[in-house]
Amino acid sequence: MPIERIVEYKITVPRHAALDLIFRVGLLGEFMPIDRPPKLPAPSIDQETYTSVRRLTEAARTISRYGQTQQEPSIGRFRVKATSFKDFIDSVYKNGEELIGRIRQIEDSLNNAEEELTKLRLMISVNSLIGLMQLKNIRYIVVETPHRALSDFENSIKQIEDVVLTRLGEVNDRIHLLIIAPTWELRRINDIIRLHNVKVIELPESDLSNVEARVKETEATISSLRSQLESLISSNKQVIRGILEAAGVAENVIQTYVNSAVEEGGEVIARIDAIKTQMVEMESRLSRLRLLIEAYNGLIRSGIKEMGLKALDYSLFIIKGQIPPDLDKYSGYVINIGDELSAYLIMSNVDYPESNNIVKAPREHLTNLEASVELLSREIREMERRLGELKNELNEMIREREEACNYSIEEARQVSDLVTIRGFVIEKNVKLFEDFLYRTLTDLAVDARVRKFTRIIQVNTINPHEAPTSEEYPTPINAFREITYMYGIPRYGELSPVTLTAVLFPVFFGWMFPDAGQGAILLLFGILMNVLKYNGRNSILRAMFSGKANLWGQLFVMMGTWAIVFSILNSGEVFGMDLIKPILPWGRVFVNGTISEYWINWVLPLAMLFGFTLLVMSLILKPLNRARLGHRLDALSLAWVPLVFIGFGLLMMNVGIIPVALLNPVFSALLTPQVRLIGAALMVIGFGGFFGSFMYIKSMPNTEVDAAELMVGLTIEGILDAIANTLSFMRLGIIALVHSIFTYMTYHLALTYGLLTPAGLLIMILLNALIIAGEGFLTFIQTSRLTFYEVYSKFYEGSGKLYMPLRYALTALSIELP
Repeated sequence: MPIERIVEYKITVPRHAALDLIFRVGLLGEFMPIDRPPKLPAPSIDQETYTSVRRLTEAARTISRYGQTQQEPSIGRFRVKATSFKDFIDSVYKNGEELIGRIRQIEDSLNNAEEELTKLRLMISVNSLIGLMQLKNIRYIVVETPHRALSDFENSIKQIEDVVLTRLGEVNDRIHLLIIAPTWELRRINDIIRLHNVKVIELPESDLSNVEARVKETEATISSLRSQLESLISSNKQVIRGILEAAGVAENVIQTYVNSAVEEGGEVIARIDAIKTQMVEMESRLSRLRLLIEAYNGLIRSGIKEMGLKALDYSLFIIKGQIPPDLDKYSGYVINIGDELSAYLIMSNVDYPESNNIVKAPREHLTNLEASVELLSREIREMERRLGELKNELNEMIREREEACNYSIEEARQVSDLVTIRGFVIEKNVKLFEDFLYRTLTDLAVDARVRKFTRIIQVNTINPHEAPTSEEYPTPINAFREITYMYGIPRYGELSPVTLTAVLFPVFFGWMFPDAGQGAILLLFGILMNVLKYNGRNSILRAMFSGKANLWGQLFVMMGTWAIVFSILNSGEVFGMDLIKPILPWGRVFVNGTISEYWINWVLPLAMLFGFTLLVMSLILKPLNRARLGHRLDALSLAWVPLVFIGFGLLMMNVGIIPVALLNPVFSALLTPQVRLIGAALMVIGFGGFFGSFMYIKSMPNTEVDAAELMVGLTIEGILDAIANTLSFMRLGIIALVHSIFTYMTYHLALTYGLLTPAGLLIMILLNALIIAGEGFLTFIQTSRLTFYEVYSKFYEGSGKLYMPLRYALTALSIELP
């Protein structure tokens, strides 16, 4: 199934309406915003709206620990009516303000009570250690330190002599310590306490006879506060979840605005104008510097290498053209350099406005004109480099702005506070999205600026580097889509190999794991993963046992099914027992207790031929994929690589390096001279076509070709891979053989104890479980390697990004718009 077509929109609205638009777009869930180009600055956010959002997110942070109720099916809905994004934020906060205030009040009281309880218990601990004894010049200090900082603090204190350090206990990963020290060491101890940022606990003054009673009273207070808090949370779960989800919506809207919105004018235009101004100034400076160099070189050619007049006050002007009357009124000397260029030496210090045709030479230049020419040349080179950077920056900024904005630069100068949001919509959802835009902008059009300045453009040409990928498949194939995406997501316009994965992955796995009994276990486990539902805290088990079709369940069903299929086709094994007659003619792996050479001589050559065929297919797909991605000239050269690969592969089979015919005489035709001749002819045709295409492309004007990539495609993929990758497919038969050996040994070991005895059954169960887990995992890894490395690396880039529209996950929050 091909990648779905994408449509790009650019929507311009006044800045105050942009957050409302993004907010409603997220509720629709069909629009994927495009990140703002890196050269363009982010537009500002209305301070009042930002303050409201921050207030809501801080409130949500306060109650976030009480919102973990995802597994409760019916906690009710928190309904909010809103006319705008800010109205939505304010309404949510207003509805939950009283609840949040009450929770904070109880939490503060609870924290104070727990702190009081800790101090009372520390009093009891300290008293049990030192009793009522108070020694002269001895002080008792109770401190609290985090567990991670305990070791450093203890080591520092223990370096002081005459100090005793005792642990009193631990509360919430914080250690309480008692320091007993003489008064003359208090300064050093306080310095260490400040250095390690340790908290000193001030114990309350209380009659020790009443401490136990106060402990019980405080514990009762804590219990009461916790009950109040639990009751409050339990009766307001839907409000708490609603506030948390609303805060998530607000953060999404703000983040999307910051990442995606582009200002039409304002700072963008100011930056462009600033760069242009800087370039004009630099070009004017360059013109004057070049005029100086031209004049200095002319003077040097005339024999004048220095003009230092130390005892006189003078000025030297370099003039292109006629001397202005305002300058000619000063007495001086004219040195004609040539080409309408002259040096005018005035015997006084004169200030005159410089221009591109009149420059006053710095006096320090005149003492050594040759050195000054070298100095000015270096300055010109540096300014030319910087000017080139500014030109590139300006062109890039203008290009990015043109891509991201709807208004031209001149139009944007006439308006203010407009922002544009770009994004993608799947083509099949265009009508739905445009209907949504019409309704939304109709609601927002009560504002005259929205009616006047809103502009919507559907972009004609999609940039494949920006466009996301969206693919929809039936549920069984979706699992293989996730496997394919482990390698990489297809780019927009690229050939997607998901369907090919759905074919190759099961075939590879079943070929290497041919046991019907073990396959049935995998199949049953996969079915249970799709049927059973786990609601506990373990996120991995929740994902595996979701109660509906999921990735892992589909994979286990696939692996089990194809293990059974290949057992019927290729081995006939059920837990290592020969209970099925194989359909394919080469029969079982073991015959009379020994490995069948007949089985090996069929399976290994077929594995190599199967792999060779897949490699040819992947090399044919590569130029097709390159052409679809816009690299048509590369595709023209790469189209000849499959011929080189087939020719070289046939030669390697002919000489026995790829031992297809050596293992099985049925394929002896591969050893004939005719095959050698065909292979050589295909290689000659392939090389000729490749280099002919390459030279043709090189001769085309204004054409760039990646010669290194093309040569790699020819030499590595066309020649070397014909040997290495083809031989690599022998693992299909080798791993199947190893699997059969393990299951055969397990079965016969159980037979030695009696298959139906407790010991025999225990051996069968334990060792087969070990084979399923260990070798099943190994087979999965080898299947992935054959699919990704041997096949997909030849043609599939996988450098795309997923279509992920802005969409809110709302389970407890219900938003009602007008």
